[in-house]
Amino acid sequence: MVDRRKTLSWLLRALALGASPVAHIDFALAGGAQQGRAQSDRREAPANAPADQGYGRDPNLLHPHITWPLTLSPEQKAAVARLADVFLPQIGPSPAASAVGVPEFVDEWISAPYPQQQADRSVILDGLVALERQAPGPINRLAPAQVEALVAKLQSSAVAGDRTAARFFSRFRNVCLVGYYTTLTGVAELGYVGYQPSATFAGPPPEVLARLGV
Repeated sequence: MVDRRKTLSWLLRALALGASPVAHIDFALAGGAQQGRAQSDRREAPANAPADQGYGRDPNLLHPHITWPLTLSPEQKAAVARLADVFLPQIGPSPAASAVGVPEFVDEWISAPYPQQQADRSVILDGLVALERQAPGPINRLAPAQVEALVAKLQSSAVAGDRTAARFFSRFRNVCLVGYYTTLTGVAELGYVGYQPSATFAGPPPEVLARLGV
């Protein structure tokens, strides 16, 4: 099982290198996996169906409406949940990825009709198919230990130079991390307090000023 502190280091390293989807993140889409979309907006689509149009450059945030159909089948979404929980398992009070809507976030992400999401779509869908072929059975029906072993094998292949495995491992992991750490739960775990109102402002902390040389 992956240590949660390691997943945090992955996220921060990805942000520093610009390798994370955060660089192009759509806040109406990724404003927290827990928020989800209205049930009436849910539409299923075949994996290879062309993407629908987006909502343009000026979305109505007071009345959000997502126009594109979802991609993952129930079996694929369940497999995503099992895999995401390997990267972000429940540890103490911190819930697993599947408990805060990360599988739904991944489905929304790869279904969105924007360049970054469409690039990730093919990588993640093809990677899921390839991983299913290597698994001893349907991923959504495997025991937790079997799923962990499958992810460990995928990681070993990536480290050994399998570029296809490395790309899937990296993109799937990063999208799951972004989905998790844009939820209220994830933001709280990071210790980010920027969303909290404050009646006063004492200025930047001295250690920040010292680091900036101010």
